[in-house]
Amino acid sequence: MRALFLCALLAPLSSAAAQSSAPPLPDTAQCSLLVAPVARPLPPALTTAVDATLRAYRTQGDRFSKLSAGVSDRVYLSGLRSEVNTYAARLLRQYGWPEHPGIQASLALLISDPTWQWCAGQAALRAAATADTRQQAARLIDQGLLGLQAPYQRYGTVYTVAVRTVRVTQIESESIVNARRAAIGLPPLAESIGRLQATLPPRPQPSGLTRPVLLRPVCQEFTSAAALNAPLSAASITLLEHEAHRLMEQDQAARLGRPDARKGMGEADAESIAWLQRVLNESGWPSTNRTGSPELANNVWLLTQHADRKPSLQACVLDLLGQQRSTLPEARHFAYLTDRVLTGAGQLQVYGTQANYDEVNKRLEPKPLVDPARVNERRARMGLESLEAYLEGFKEFIRQAAPPRP
Repeated sequence: MRALFLCALLAPLSSAAAQSSAPPLPDTAQCSLLVAPVARPLPPALTTAVDATLRAYRTQGDRFSKLSAGVSDRVYLSGLRSEVNTYAARLLRQYGWPEHPGIQASLALLISDPTWQWCAGQAALRAAATADTRQQAARLIDQGLLGLQAPYQRYGTVYTVAVRTVRVTQIESESIVNARRAAIGLPPLAESIGRLQATLPPRPQPSGLTRPVLLRPVCQEFTSAAALNAPLSAASITLLEHEAHRLMEQDQAARLGRPDARKGMGEADAESIAWLQRVLNESGWPSTNRTGSPELANNVWLLTQHADRKPSLQACVLDLLGQQRSTLPEARHFAYLTDRVLTGAGQLQVYGTQANYDEVNKRLEPKPLVDPARVNERRARMGLESLEAYLEGFKEFIRQAAPPRP
């Protein structure tokens, strides 16, 4: 969810930047400068110290990722990744790919710079002696390829999980990938996907509404009391999940100027608005407590957040979110949509989530606020970081991409 949360705030990249040609992959000579081509054994004391340090990095990153949610938190994690990459770079330059299984596993998980992933993956594959280490090496190579904007994965080891389905993208064809996998002793791609799919937990049972949802005048144009309160079947929830995911992907592709964008923002938003109106009419608002699906709740909020062409729809959803929110992410959704509705109507915002980009000073300035002195109290009640941390958190992304759009 956090990745989508950030994407919702970033302005579209220029088409020239999004479609720029990928740089050439580092060759053997270049990689030998980054990863010592002949591995040297680490002294026992250093082995213990490096293993403990990398495990601590893993624990720190895992714990912070689970506890955090704001943009400033992502900047913290970015700083942590930079620190880890620097530490790993010194180790690999001096000693090459290590022999210690625990250090290998930690490096395979922690290295995030794509050039280092590509070069370390080559070294790891040469040293791999087991199925697990070959899988680690193949994943490093694939991550490096994708990070360096290569068109395809080599082994199909990088995947996402959406709507409780493992999805592998950017492969030339399964037959080509399977030939490459077989050459390094990995099982067919479908077999690996099947194993991963079997480990995914089912959607939890919805907790249910704590009280009936009221049909207020702001929503009478879009839905009915019966639709707002009727139980949703598992089949209808699954269908909503798939439809919302497709529209979310379309929304993000259009906004970020990705090469796979099939529609412009206006056309994508129009389709999303029509779908949201149909969902409200037939099913009411699919909040987490009604569906048991935080992913669905996030995606429908994201689509509504961008439905500026239909402010009456946003106002209706805001009312329903206020009645139905049951999780911390939904509280944040409520804060963002509150400000979106208010600023869209030319009014003062409450939580400071909407901002203008100052081209001269290269920074975000929050749009006018109600009672600015107490904005952080209001943000804290919604699980948001301070306004200062929120705006500070965008500095890195302003340097790396086009100006963000809250």
